[in-house]
Amino acid sequence: MSCSQGDFVTHTAWLNRSSILYAGEDKWSVDSRVSLVTLNQDEFTIKIENVDLTDEGLYICAVQTRSRPRTTSVHVIVQDMQ
Repeated sequence: MSCSQGDFVTHTAWLNRSSILYAGEDKWSVDSRVSLVTLNQDEFTIKIENVDLTDEGLYICAVQTRSRPRTTSVHVIVQDMQ
């Protein structure tokens, strides 16, 4: 999951169900399947490996810039492939 950063970013975070997965480079999730892929001026991307039905739901990327906060939402749908 990826979100664009933009200019003058001061803080970034990925959240799911009110839980913080990443705050900048700091991993807050205890789930070993969640990892940081990219964090730079342009992009903030995390990856969840081996997704299952419990991973379904709304994920939010929150970006704080010098001028205003901004959020990007991704709704993940996991299909049971059995």
